[in-house]
Amino acid sequence: MITHVWSMSFTKDTTSEQRSAFVEAMEALPTKIDGVESFRSGTDLGLNPGNADVGIVADFADADAWRTYIEAPAHVAFVEDHVTPLSASWNAFQIDATTSGA
Repeated sequence: MITHVWSMSFTKDTTSEQRSAFVEAMEALPTKIDGVESFRSGTDLGLNPGNADVGIVADFADADAWRTYIEAPAHVAFVEDHVTPLSASWNAFQIDATTSGA
């Protein structure tokens, strides 16, 4: 099991309408791409200053399923239409959830 963790901060010029459209598009990703075992996404609660604005935690059966997700046309379009124009910064990492400590 591969767990993919991704977070992003918006540019200062990002409007509330753009943020809303971003979140809607982000939440729709797992309905458009096969191989997603679980998918949680949302906006930061603001509990810690300096956190990213939005994030995703998604699980995939294996690295091939994760690659399918990353290369899927819906994911590519999401990045091109929302991430690239609105991102001040983003980070991601993947862990092997079958061997990581709980």
